[in-house]
Parts: sequence; C-alpha cells; structure tokens
Amino acid sequence: MKKLLGILTICALIASLAVPSNVMAATNSTWIQESGSETWRYTEGAETELIAKLQGDTLYIQGHGAIPEYDRDHLGNRPWHNRPIRSLVIADSITSIGAESFSNMKNLYHVTMSAGTYIENPTVFAGAAPECTFEFTGTNIISHNIGNVPYTSLDSIAAFMQKYNGVYRYRLANYYMIDWVQNSVSPKIDNLAPLDALTTYSNPNYPIPNYPSNLEFLSPRPDSSMHAHIQCRQQGTAALEVFSIVLGDATYAAAYNMSVSSSKGMVTKTSTPLTYVMTIPAAFQYPGRQFSLIQLGNGVVNILEDEDINDATLTFTTDYPTAACALVYRDTISLPGTQDLLIQQSIME
Repeated sequence: MKKLLGILTICALIASLAVPSNVMAATNSTWIQESGSETWRYTEGAETELIAKLQGDTLYIQGHGAIPEYDRDHLGNRPWHNRPIRSLVIADSITSIGAESFSNMKNLYHVTMSAGTYIENPTVFAGAAPECTFEFTGTNIISHNIGNVPYTSLDSIAAFMQKYNGVYRYRLANYYMIDWVQNSVSPKIDNLAPLDALTTYSNPNYPIPNYPSNLEFLSPRPDSSMHAHIQCRQQGTAALEVFSIVLGDATYAAAYNMSVSSSKGMVTKTSTPLTYVMTIPAAFQYPGRQFSLIQLGNGVVNILEDEDINDATLTFTTDYPTAACALVYRDTISLPGTQDLLIQQSIME
C-alpha cells in the first residue's frame, strides 16, 4: 500500500526548512574589540561566550557555545573578514559553527577543530584555499538529532567533506572515524587520512552506521536489462527534516539510496507500479515488527507499507524506484488475556 504526500505540501515543507532560523541574529551579531589588541568578544545569552584572537596569520576561536551564522550580504560583520589568515584553530568547547562563518577566506590553508563540533552548513568553509587541510581531532561524536532522526557532529562533517570532495584535504583521528565517514557517503571521500594510523578506537555509543540490504524485483521486469540497487547512505539535512516530519510514532532505523537502472540509464519512473522485496538488516529484525519506507523524491513523499508477513523482508510497490528512503518501524505489543494489539497507525494520520 502506498500513501502520498502531495507536491505542494512537501514543497512547502522543504521551503520552510531552507529558511535559516537565525539569519537576523547573525546579521546583527556584534563582536566587541578589546582596545589596542586583535581580540574580539561575542556573547549571546548564557550559553555562548566566544573570544576571537588573531596572532600573526593564525586565528584562534576560544570560549564556549556556537559561532553565529552569516548571510552573504553581511560577511563584513565578521571581525576576521578580509584578513590574510592562513590557519584557523577552533577550540573543542565550540559546539557548532554557523553558515558562512569562515567562507571566502582564500588564504586559509589549515583548519583544526574537534570532531565533536557541529558544522551547520557546508558553506562554513566555502572558498578556502585549494587543498586546504582540515584536521578534525578526537573521537568524541556529539548527537545533534533532527527531530527523532539520528544525526551527529560527524555526520555534519561528512556532509561537508562530501560537498568539497576532491577540493580540500581531510584528517580524522583514526581509521574508526574514517570508516564511519566512508560508510555513510557515496562516492568515497578523496584525500582523507588518519591523524593516528596505529590506533582504531571503537565507540560503543556510536557504532559505525552500516546496515546493508538487498533489493530484488517481485514483479516481472518490463525490461530484462533492469537492475535494482539499494545502499545504506546518510541523507542531507533537508531530507532528514522531511523524514522527521512524517515519521509520526514510528522509529527511524536507517536511510538508503534506492535506484533502478537499465541499459538506457537510471529509471526514475516506471510506466506501471512494480513490486520489490527489500531485505531487513539483521540489526533491526524482531518478531512482529512492522516496517515501512518513507520515500522522498520527484516532489513527493511516498509511504510504502509492507505487503508481506515475513519479519526479514519488506515488500512494497512503487512507480518511483529511484529515491532517497528512510526505513522505519513499529513494534507489536502483547497484552495478557487479549489478542495481540498492533500499534500501527498510518504515518499520515
């Protein structure tokens, strides 16, 4: 069964997500310069107190809290704007970096920051010097969920790397951190190396998010050259925002890129709906668990509900086989003396 959220509705959702929530705050951000020094201070409530220090050609951002974002018409409000800065060091206590904070710094060749600092938007470092090296230190991954959809500081860093893949050079603490990033993106990140090649620390709170699946045709293929593909891949924040909106009371499991190809190229829409079978990753299999897919693409959101009773597979029908998807589920609850009650409501109810 397929439920549809219309084009106008989802476009309105995406448009609302695209508007920065604190552009005005960023536009009016005031850094106070200390008399006779290249030091500036910025405060916003009790949570943010920042110090920017320029020593030679190195800029240090210290203190705690979030570095504010800027729109492109107000980049001059940044105290480091148009300074010939070659190196940027951001303290581990900085929680996040806003859009355009360090954009258009064409002399910037080296950035050091924590892997636990959230990059709000890939434009943070847009326009740095070609082959600028970014060192993301430590293995402290901070959760920064989007609604009920898991998202972390390292996910935001991976999105930045993916945006500028092949443009900049990247360093992560060790091979564990590298594996996290490489398993969440496609294509793989170039010029990515460990700061410590001899250690591979795991993180029990954040296992590497790789939940492979297979996708097969159940319906006869109208073209014998058609092949179905599915890969576990982290999606962009706009897609995750939409997933979180339509998630309802379901639990988010993982995101995937689903596609169908043929000898003529990628198949974005089939002439008639076709039925597919997706294998459920072992990590999510549980007796009686009810799975569905939130399918995002072509201006619509489809809710693809399971058409079989096999706990290890999800059978669904769609005429849009190429899309970003979220695998979600609901569990059954058994009460003594009564029949099993299935807690399964339509996501759109």
